[in-house]
Amino acid sequence: MIQRIFLLALLSVCALAQAAPARLVRVGIYANAPKVYINANGAADGILVDMLREVARGEQWTLQFVECNWAQCLAALEQGSIDLLPDVAWTEERSRLLDFHEVPALISWSQVYRRSGVAISSLADLGGKRVAVLAGSIQQRFLADLHGHGGPARLVPVKTIADGFDMAERGEVDAVVTSYFVGRHLGAGRSVVETPIMFQPARLFYAVGKGRNRDLLGALDLTLANWQRDPDSAYFEILERWRTRDRIAQVPGWLWWAGGVILALLLGSVVLVVALRLRIARKIVALWETEHRLGTVLDSVDSLIYMKDRHHRYTYANRSLRTFLGRDEAGIIGRQDSDLFSEPVAAQILGDDVRTMAERQRLVTEETVPDAHGRPLTFVTTKIPLCREDGSVYGLCGISTDISERRAAEEANRIAATVFQSAEGMFVAGPDRRLLRVNDAYASMTGFGAGELAGAPLPAFSLERDGEDAGAAMWASAEAGGKWQGEIWTRRKNGRAYPARLTVTAVRDAGGRITHFVGTQGDITAQTLAQDEIAKLAYYDSLTGLPNRRRLLERLRHCLPLHRSRGQVLALLILDLDNFKDLNDLRGHENGDRLLQQVGERISACTRPGDTVARLGGDEFVVVLENAGMDEQEAASHAAATGWNIIAAVREPFLINGMPHFATCSVGAALATPDDGDIDSLMKRGDMAMYGAKRNGRNTLQFFHPDMEAAVTWRLALEGELRDALERSTFALHYQPQVDGQGRITGAEALLRWNNAAGHAVSPAEFIPVAEACGLIIPLGRWALRSACTQLAHWHKRQAMRHLSVAVNVSAKQFRQPDFVGEVMSIVRESGIDPARLKLELTESVLVEDLDDTIGKMLQLKQFGVGFALDDFGTGYSSLSYLKRLPLDQLKIDRSFVRDILCNSNDASIARSIVALAQALGLGIIAEGVETEAQRAFLAELGCESCQGYLFGKPMEASALERLAAPEEICS
Repeated sequence: MIQRIFLLALLSVCALAQAAPARLVRVGIYANAPKVYINANGAADGILVDMLREVARGEQWTLQFVECNWAQCLAALEQGSIDLLPDVAWTEERSRLLDFHEVPALISWSQVYRRSGVAISSLADLGGKRVAVLAGSIQQRFLADLHGHGGPARLVPVKTIADGFDMAERGEVDAVVTSYFVGRHLGAGRSVVETPIMFQPARLFYAVGKGRNRDLLGALDLTLANWQRDPDSAYFEILERWRTRDRIAQVPGWLWWAGGVILALLLGSVVLVVALRLRIARKIVALWETEHRLGTVLDSVDSLIYMKDRHHRYTYANRSLRTFLGRDEAGIIGRQDSDLFSEPVAAQILGDDVRTMAERQRLVTEETVPDAHGRPLTFVTTKIPLCREDGSVYGLCGISTDISERRAAEEANRIAATVFQSAEGMFVAGPDRRLLRVNDAYASMTGFGAGELAGAPLPAFSLERDGEDAGAAMWASAEAGGKWQGEIWTRRKNGRAYPARLTVTAVRDAGGRITHFVGTQGDITAQTLAQDEIAKLAYYDSLTGLPNRRRLLERLRHCLPLHRSRGQVLALLILDLDNFKDLNDLRGHENGDRLLQQVGERISACTRPGDTVARLGGDEFVVVLENAGMDEQEAASHAAATGWNIIAAVREPFLINGMPHFATCSVGAALATPDDGDIDSLMKRGDMAMYGAKRNGRNTLQFFHPDMEAAVTWRLALEGELRDALERSTFALHYQPQVDGQGRITGAEALLRWNNAAGHAVSPAEFIPVAEACGLIIPLGRWALRSACTQLAHWHKRQAMRHLSVAVNVSAKQFRQPDFVGEVMSIVRESGIDPARLKLELTESVLVEDLDDTIGKMLQLKQFGVGFALDDFGTGYSSLSYLKRLPLDQLKIDRSFVRDILCNSNDASIARSIVALAQALGLGIIAEGVETEAQRAFLAELGCESCQGYLFGKPMEASALERLAAPEEICS
């Protein structure tokens, strides 16, 4: 019973095996006889088709032949429409798109066939000839890259090579280039002659689509390898059969009789020939297998392996060298290094080659050679001479191993060791966050010895002074994000706190695990102190401690949109002390400053905590009343009450230096409703109202109303005169000398002067603000710049004045013009001056808006050669964060600080800070408004040698400055 069941099961398995369908293989067939083609009966035929049928018979494949031209077959193979394509030459480019078996099916080469009557005996003869090639073939690519002495061939791509031979017979082409097998087959019986020109030996394979049908390739490799080892195999039978067919096709009929006679004579030698052929075939197969194994080994090596003949031409290049050079075999073999590398690299390689072959000894050296992308790589190269049995050298073999990464790692280690001992504090911690190593700078900064820190945790720190320990959060951030950076507060060994900038970076291994932390820490105590000082100068008035103009504008930018969104009304009060100049003139500026300080305190006492009190400069103050009311009436009532309280407070007597002083102020009020203008408009309305209070007798409060605009009429008249003056060019430039520490004139500041139509001199303080407001400052500034450059060009023609530079003031509106940079460059080029002798003076108002645009324009002009000075520095806009980014050449100490520098400690301190800041930033420094020798000496003691002021000369005409700067030339 058990035996019956076993037999039934066995029979079932056999039946299933017999019923299993054979493997269907779709094979592309294109016209390339005799290797592969469709014969006259419409059946697939050819050498490679016969071989494939033999393989299919052994593998039980069912072959389905699909007719296509060469390009269609390649496309179908890549898309998977066919499974196998015979007669494909291996190239590196094709290997990226197709897969090949290892054992070649045929070894072939390219042959040139000429039309009868056309003289072609070398590749050079193809120049200018019409040459038929199979479209997309390796022959087409080779000839397209070939440029002989006769010029490039005129290639005629054809769909099938048979079409090419037909065209040759019709005289439409001069030559046909194809593989040897195809040419011998198709050329038979035609008026086409085989030439001695052979090139491009090629190995022919069956190919499959990339990543598909690998089992077909494996079966082909196995069968071909077995066949080619056996001279009696079907492989050699098929080759012999097709050779016979080709020979028969090529012999004319009348020769058959002669052939019969010759054949009879040769019968006696057939046995000997067959024996010799078998022996030769065996040796060829053995030689090919050895060459194949050696080539496979050499192509699998990462090193660059090559051989050269005694003329230093490449005879072999392995796959690594071909990849390195980005060339295929045809682009390397037969070439010298001078064809592949630059002259210096080729000369270095040639020198080593010559030495190797001359000394007949192994040479080991280092070479630096660029790869296909131009990247220089370092190789250790071994070169071995190749010698014949008689000792003569016929070439060399080279092996080059890339050691670039090793050299880079060694260099990185040297650099890292140097960097670790830099002036910046550095440390290395383990994954447990404990310090492993610190450099000398870190130990010196913290006060701990390197031994004390080894194995210890990082000293505690906080993000704010006396804040909570931030160490845990820092380590967590560094682990999660790979890096943490910030400013911290920590303590030295003696307990003293100091600010520092800390950066911690996590180092991970190949598996992503943290192996170390690397940190840098720098003491920023000096920087922090300087920033605090500059911040004070930038945002607060140095005299009263109140917010300055910059801080006021920032506050308005913040609160105006907020009030608009909430529907609230904001009120602005601008107040100016009445007759403040009298106090300065009668009792001195020191007493005037004390009055301003007390006025600031009284104004602050009249406002709410949320309001802003600022000093704009001089004796002008501004009060911003936020949330003054939900409508204009409520806001006006609150503004009026506050304004009158301030007026009453200012009327109370002040005690100045032990003596009473009485003062009054004029207050202008303006409202900012949710629907109206911007900050400038609000400030202008407040100014108009304040001047209206002045005109109404002072010591009063005046609200802005539209009727006040009548007061602007005089400005409009002045604007009209300005326009007329610009058209008639009635402006003039005066020049105030600038001197160095020895009193030598080094340059001058160009200052604008104007006499109106009535012949009266109009102060720049009057017409320049009007020009700013109406936009005339742009053409006016352009005229001033052009005139100053023209004058500077005139001075540079004089020996004694060639060293002079000229400073020209540039308004914020002029600087903001899109074409400002191009305009300045054009004027400088037209005048022919050295741009290094031109200095543009910018006021701090230029820095208020669009800092990036400001820096961009300054950098362009700086590269052109023009210098920059920051005018009136310290009067309210100064900011270290701006200064360190601006490409300035010079800071200019404002005359308001110089005036009382000898008697006012605040002015002296500010001047000292400005000088120190300029020195720290590497900027030049000049003081304006110097009127006494004592002021000049004090500034020189601070470190400010360059000065400008009445002590050295008032603004004067150019001719007067010439007499002052070059009296010898005037006299001569």
